[in-house]
Amino acid sequence: MKIKKPNITELVLRDGQQSLIATRMKIEDMIPALSNLDKVGYSSMEVWGGATYDVCLRYLNENPWTRLKTFKKYFKNTKLQMLLRGKNLVGYKSYDDSILSLFIKNAAKEGIHIFRIFDALNDISHIKSSIEFVNREGQNSQGTICYTTSPVHNEKYWLKKAKDIEDIGAKSLAIKDMAGLLRPNTCYELVTKLKKNLKIPIFLHTHSTTGLSDATNLKAYEAGVDNIDTSISSFSNLYAHTATESFISMIYGDNDNPYDMKLLTKISDHFNSIRPKYNQYEGSMRGVDINMLLKQVPGGMLSNLEKQLTDLGKQHRLSQLIDEIPKIRKDVGYVPLVTPSSQIVGSQALMNIIDGARYKTLTKEFIDLVNGKYGKIPGEVCPKLLKKVEKNSPDSDVSETKSILEYKSEFSKFCSENNLKDYSKKETDLLNYILFTNEAKQFYLTLHKSKIDQVIGLQEGFGLYIE
Repeated sequence: MKIKKPNITELVLRDGQQSLIATRMKIEDMIPALSNLDKVGYSSMEVWGGATYDVCLRYLNENPWTRLKTFKKYFKNTKLQMLLRGKNLVGYKSYDDSILSLFIKNAAKEGIHIFRIFDALNDISHIKSSIEFVNREGQNSQGTICYTTSPVHNEKYWLKKAKDIEDIGAKSLAIKDMAGLLRPNTCYELVTKLKKNLKIPIFLHTHSTTGLSDATNLKAYEAGVDNIDTSISSFSNLYAHTATESFISMIYGDNDNPYDMKLLTKISDHFNSIRPKYNQYEGSMRGVDINMLLKQVPGGMLSNLEKQLTDLGKQHRLSQLIDEIPKIRKDVGYVPLVTPSSQIVGSQALMNIIDGARYKTLTKEFIDLVNGKYGKIPGEVCPKLLKKVEKNSPDSDVSETKSILEYKSEFSKFCSENNLKDYSKKETDLLNYILFTNEAKQFYLTLHKSKIDQVIGLQEGFGLYIE
């Protein structure tokens, strides 16, 4: 019997490292493996979006657009893929359509082929514009359902959401299982029905936190899913994903394998060699955490919260924090835990634990979530919480909305005042400023100082620099 070759998306450059080392991998540690990754025969490489954009500017002193150009240079045979947060793009607040359009136009121009577009609350209206803009650029608009379980999230709910996504023009569908909650047999049934109901390809993305991902991926393959996400073995499992080599080995024997396992081993060895550099960002998880089936905390969210508690010297309260998260989730109508709702719920849980009282302090973002500013909440909000939120909500809601021209003028003025070249003239630099204003300011100031230091060093080397 002829075996159907699986289409595989490799995650090591984005979600693999985001889940295991808080997205801190530098481009210099990726470059040595890029040519080999391009030879594997992946259907796509997930390389951008998610937290990578933010972390490049905030922590790594990298321009995220320069990183994308590097990927485009090395990947000649493999499509590049990114994760896009619908109206939030790669940030944490909502942007208007003109900014969405500008971002997607430039991302497509710089090499992104597949845009996996999701909304944390599965509000279809929040991904519609992005899908339209990606289609306009002639690229693959991948609408996403953020999988979770609750009294309101049943098979009927998911089948309707998937059909709605196809109906608004998405070219493919992703099932995004952030917390590893999708059980193997449930997955088989869901994929089987989706394949009957939809004409577009179906991609599956799940995490290893609960220990279910290997079996879930295999059952999805058996049900006819079109694409599976995996991560190279040295950046797999724990908070991350099924190992690429393991998934391939579930399907093929030694003699009929179309994938070059020696090449994959070489790639894995490289990432294994650089991982110790990032030890400080590793979480404490050492094996499967079956409690996550009950708590429903995604791997990436768990590792970030653990880091925050460690920074506060309160790492001993992690189990309390994990217990608090599902309680809050129930109170706010069973929202899926994915960016930005995961950060909002996580931050509120942190406040509740630190305060020693539930909802004594309410974050602005949490108030906005309850008030529907982040999209339609799937279930019912706890009446007692709703009263407290109404009491703490501002009397007037004046949300700041700036046009692209206003951002450009503001950024140009900043450059002039700091003796920088006018970065606002380049759209990708302008987007950095729009999406992460404070981080972008610091990035360009540091870049300018670095260039001056290089010039001074060169002058001194030739004995030309005079104090």
